[in-house]
Amino acid sequence: MFSRIIAFIMCVVSAVAAPFSQLFSEFELKSELAKGSYESPYIVRPLDGITVNGVSVDEYCIAAPQGTLYTNAAQTLCDEFYKACGKRIDTGKNAEKAFIINEALNDDDFFSLKVENGNIRITGSSKSGISRGITAFADEVLLCAQGIYDFKDGYEFNKTFADYVTYEAFGAVGDGKTDDFEAIIKAHEYANENGLSVFAKETATYYIGGAGKTACIMTDTDWSTARFIIDDTQIENRSAWVFNIAPSQGGINIAEKVSPLKSDAKNIGTPLDGKSLVVLTDSNVKRYIRKGANQNSGSNQTDVILVHENGDISPDTPLIWDFDSITAATAYPVDTEILTVKGGRFTTLANNAASEYNYYSRGIQVRRSNTVIDGLYHDIKNEGKTGAPYSAFVSLSCCADVTVRNCTFTGHKKYSTTGSAGTSVTMGTYDIGAATAVNAKFINCNQTNDITDIDYWGIAGTNYCKNLVYDGCALSRFDAHQGVLNATVINSVLGHHGIKLIGSGTALIENTTVLAEDFVDLRPDYGSSWNGDFIIRNCKFYPTGISSHIIKAENSEDHDFGYTCYLPQRVEVDGLYVHRIGNNYLFNEVNSKHKSDSYNAEHPVVPSQEITVKDFSNLFFGELRVSKNKAMFKAQIS
Repeated sequence: MFSRIIAFIMCVVSAVAAPFSQLFSEFELKSELAKGSYESPYIVRPLDGITVNGVSVDEYCIAAPQGTLYTNAAQTLCDEFYKACGKRIDTGKNAEKAFIINEALNDDDFFSLKVENGNIRITGSSKSGISRGITAFADEVLLCAQGIYDFKDGYEFNKTFADYVTYEAFGAVGDGKTDDFEAIIKAHEYANENGLSVFAKETATYYIGGAGKTACIMTDTDWSTARFIIDDTQIENRSAWVFNIAPSQGGINIAEKVSPLKSDAKNIGTPLDGKSLVVLTDSNVKRYIRKGANQNSGSNQTDVILVHENGDISPDTPLIWDFDSITAATAYPVDTEILTVKGGRFTTLANNAASEYNYYSRGIQVRRSNTVIDGLYHDIKNEGKTGAPYSAFVSLSCCADVTVRNCTFTGHKKYSTTGSAGTSVTMGTYDIGAATAVNAKFINCNQTNDITDIDYWGIAGTNYCKNLVYDGCALSRFDAHQGVLNATVINSVLGHHGIKLIGSGTALIENTTVLAEDFVDLRPDYGSSWNGDFIIRNCKFYPTGISSHIIKAENSEDHDFGYTCYLPQRVEVDGLYVHRIGNNYLFNEVNSKHKSDSYNAEHPVVPSQEITVKDFSNLFFGELRVSKNKAMFKAQIS
């Protein structure tokens, strides 16, 4: 009898202690987030480990002489190994097992990695760089391998760099004080005319002043470990991008060739010179008529599609709207070859302008399809008591198939102004932006500041996109303002702004942690509309609000947003943990006035049609219920 009592007490203690162990894990998570540059723990890496003659690199260190060139190279080697297998190599001067970095005595454009007697010798030059060679080895060898990668004695990787130009060849000083912008512009102009790559000097710091000019990038560019200071304190034109990654051909007006189209159209009715991204506009119709403090009269109906040479619309970018008339149509030819922009550590000296809606575009605009931005780092300094907002540091526009990977961004400090409704509003200000972009991917990206710090605005803002993906990201927000068709968030961690979106198609959220008031916030300023499926799989939710919900949707059904509003038509929850005690609700009330079938809504919301939930758990007792609004969810609430 006594043993049964003890067993019962132990069982109770175990049940009570379980949520506290979860609490401790949350404290650890918060501590990690506060350090900044937090990476998603769900990143999928190609390698399980790296060895040298069967010996783990855990037993190795990096040995390098003093100096910026070597320090940068050691850090690059450490970062690339971590990217490949999640292991970091220690740095040290003396070790029996080492990665030994030295500068080559000859051939300025040659890089070499050799395995000799159990050590790895790495040589490069101050001209073409050592870090650049290490990155090339990682891209061409490590990131293409699987399982355990083993360096064997006698192995060699050699790389010769050729056909490139430097900023120094056009007068850049790289001392962090001299304005190098004109030299940077001229270097890219020459590279574009002659089909050459552009290399930045790995030890340079390039200062870019406020001239109202733009450097046009049309060839591969490798900034490697070079630093760039972009000074926004005194500028000539806040709308002038510093860099523009431009297509080989500009947009082509095809408005007179395209007849009215229905949303189920499979062909635009005219052939094109080649595969193109087509942006259609009907200025006679207004969509996204915003409600709230930033209310407006809507935007011209806009849609973006990928179109093949014969006029066929790509099945993964179908039309969203009927176009009874087409007032503008532009075809942007898709460049078929991939252009890559690598590296670069950028610092923006913030504008400190009046806190008004005067957006600054002082970053990198991507208007070229099939572009990869890899390994860029951006931080912000000099944010003061006032500041105008930023549209983005990296902005995708009128392009397709762009990948931004292994990049670090910074959230901008929040500033307030008076909105269009005459009340105080916090201005949206971003480091990541996208508009009329399709098949855009952000892979293994993070940010320098704590993703849960509410003093900084959400990192991203997008409009009119299709097939938008976060994979392996740790960022404060995933966002779609004026609609997205198909949104995917996998292997990621989202901070205080969480997942905010409206749109259609499939919203897939998988293997992802969210730390926000709600797991998903369907934007109420645009009607909280999602016409399609919502799939949540193997996710965790750490609510920061008192009245948190899995899917927050608010629509008073008395405002015309320019379209019929839908709640997600099919919702599938398969594996969701909520860090909260008690019952949770899949949806909030949506419209608290809609309490019966007799409710007369001026602009009724189409309710969800199918909801399935399995494998739900939380901090302690409780279950996942549909909603307190029995009238709007009568088909799902018995």
